[in-house]
Amino acid sequence: MQIGPFSILNPVILAPMAGVTDPVFRAICRDQGAGLTVSEMIS
Repeated sequence: MQIGPFSILNPVILAPMAGVTDPVFRAICRDQGAGLTVSEMIS
């Protein structure tokens, strides 16, 4: 998967979710194979 100049090997992407994710959760998702993780959505 290609997003601009970035190549993402695994097409599984963690969506921004306010009040749900934290750095530890995102690290677990990356360890389990997520191709891209993002910080929380600011609302």
